[in-house]
Amino acid sequence: MELEQTTEIAISTHTQKLGNLALSLGYEGALTVGALEDEIRFYQRRSVEDVLELGKRLLLLKEMTPHGQFGNRIQLLGFSTRLAQKFMQAARKFCKSEKNSHLKNLSSLDQGRFLELVVLDDDDIQELADGGSVLDITLDDIDCMTASELRKKLREYKADLDTKDQVIKAKDQEKNKILEENTRLKSPAQIKERAESEQQQFEQAAIAKLNAAKDAFLPAFTKFTNDIGGVIDTADAKDLPQLYENIDELLIYACQRIAGYVQSLGTQVNFEEIVKPSWITDEPTDPVEE
Repeated sequence: MELEQTTEIAISTHTQKLGNLALSLGYEGALTVGALEDEIRFYQRRSVEDVLELGKRLLLLKEMTPHGQFGNRIQLLGFSTRLAQKFMQAARKFCKSEKNSHLKNLSSLDQGRFLELVVLDDDDIQELADGGSVLDITLDDIDCMTASELRKKLREYKADLDTKDQVIKAKDQEKNKILEENTRLKSPAQIKERAESEQQQFEQAAIAKLNAAKDAFLPAFTKFTNDIGGVIDTADAKDLPQLYENIDELLIYACQRIAGYVQSLGTQVNFEEIVKPSWITDEPTDPVEE
């Protein structure tokens, strides 16, 4: 019982879908496989109107045919799959009421050239039907072309459009990428991360500069002490005690400069502790009793 109800629902749904398709195509004939096949044979002529009537019935026949059997049916009717698809595309494109207005102006075309126009956009077809041009060609030009010549021209047109679309898409992707990157860089997390990164860079640069200053100071100070040591040796060797006064003046001057700079920075330096650390004592250490 349940299976029968399910089958009835499926049949009802399919019938409704088939009816909606027929209505959208403007088809008013019988909805049976036999009737559709007879009418398809009848409309196998070469006018634009017949092409559309043929396409309508192929669409309906496809809807009514079990999956996988449509190809066999159209072969029996003398159609290739590609040609049947073109008929169906034409019907889908032109059979809606709002698109029928310009069919009259296209009726002079034979089946082959009419079917090639299916690849065009609605606006392009309307332009042709209204007497305008597409790809620098008009309906009069198309009348003088073979179907294969028109097909080649339309393929070149489509290839150009695809190329332009790809270029536009690539540009849009690049713009979106830049926008996304800018948005990401402006996020609070990124701003904080960049600030922290910049602070680290500044800190590292400052430490590098201090290390360079230390590396420059130590050799200079070593030369300073070596030069003073040389003067002391000369004073002793040549008996020139007055040179010690000059040495004292220089050392005092150097210490004053260093002390003044340290004080200007507010750095607390205990020179006595540096010269004589508290852990050093003058008192003799008691001998260890054995």
